[in-house]
Amino acid sequence: MKKIITLILVIFLTAGCYDNIELNNLAIISGVGIDYYDNEFHLTYEILNDIKTQDNAVMLSYTKEGAGKTINEAAINTNYKVGKKPYFAHLRLIIISESVAQNHLDDICDYLIRDTNIRDEFFVLVAKQTTPADILKHNSDNNPVVSDLILNLLNNEEYNNNLAIKEPFQETLAKFISEDVDAVLSSVTLKEDQISLDNFYLFKGFKKVNTLDVKNSSLYNLLAKDVYALNFNKKFKEGNVAINIDHSNTDIDITNEVVTLNLKLDGKIVDNSANFNLKDEKSYATLNKEFEDIIEDDVYNFLKILQSNKTDILGLQDIYFKKYREKNKELWTTSDVKVNVDLKINTKGFIFEVENEK
Repeated sequence: MKKIITLILVIFLTAGCYDNIELNNLAIISGVGIDYYDNEFHLTYEILNDIKTQDNAVMLSYTKEGAGKTINEAAINTNYKVGKKPYFAHLRLIIISESVAQNHLDDICDYLIRDTNIRDEFFVLVAKQTTPADILKHNSDNNPVVSDLILNLLNNEEYNNNLAIKEPFQETLAKFISEDVDAVLSSVTLKEDQISLDNFYLFKGFKKVNTLDVKNSSLYNLLAKDVYALNFNKKFKEGNVAINIDHSNTDIDITNEVVTLNLKLDGKIVDNSANFNLKDEKSYATLNKEFEDIIEDDVYNFLKILQSNKTDILGLQDIYFKKYREKNKELWTTSDVKVNVDLKINTKGFIFEVENEK
C-alpha cells in the first residue's frame, strides 16, 4: 500500500511534464521487451494496474504488444493498443532478445536516447533461450509484477550478486560507445517455469560477440567488484573441499607487453568432506596453496577468453591510457597475461565439532 501511495504522489508531482494528464489516463510502463523477427521489431509493455479490494490495493500488471518495420513504428503501434497515454518515467527495465543484441542494439539505443519521455535509469538484460514477451507475461499471484521480481533478483546480493550486472542504461550506453571499455549484460531466462538470472553476454561496441558461462560470469564479478557467494571446489582422495569467497580486491598493472592481475581474496570453508584438520595451521597452508592455484588458472583462462573475443570488459585500455597518457588499441589482444592470487582462508562460518569435556 505504501508503494502505491508513493507512486501516486510522485506521478502527481511530476504530472506537469505530461500536461496535467489525470492519473487514470496514464498507462504506467514498468518493463519493456524488445524483439526482432519476421523483419519487424516487436515490443511488449508491462503495464502496472492497481486493483482496489475491500481491505487494500494490490499492484498487478498486464501486457500489450505491437510491431513495426522500425522501432519507432513498433512503439507507435504498441501505444495505440494501450488505450491510455504511456508513461515511462518509472520504467524499471528493458529486456532485449538475442537477435536484437546481435544485430539491432544500435537502433534501440538511438531510439532510447531520442525519446525524452524515457528516463535512462532502467536496467537492460538479454532474454536467454526465450523471448522478452514470454518473460514479461510470466507473472503469477506470488509475483504479480515481473519487473519487480527481476529487480529483486538483481538486488538480492546474498544469492544472485555474482550473476547480476546492476548498471543503469546511461552507464551501459557509455560502454557501448567507448573505445576503452566494452559492455557486458546479464541474461534472464525461464528455468523450470521460474524466472531467474543466468550467464553474461559479451559485447564489442553495439554487437554481441559471445557469451560467458555461469562460472566465467561469476569470475567477471570477482574481478570487477566485491562479491558474495562465489564458490570454488577441490576434490581430494578423501573427499571434497569447497570455499566461499566473501571479499575480493583486484589490482591491475599494465605495461606495453604484460597485463598483470593481482587478487587479494578472503574465503571461508563451507564443505570439508575430505576431513582436513581445521585446527591445524598446516591444513590451511595446504588449502590456501591448492585454491590459489585453482583460482589463478580459472582467472587466466577467463582472460584468454576475453582476448580471443577481442572484448575489453575490464577496461584495460582505459587503465593503460591513464597510466601512460597514450592509446594502444592492440594492447589487449597482444599482451601476455599474468595472474597472482593471495588467498586467506579463515574459519568464519564453519561449524566446529565441540569435544565433550571429560
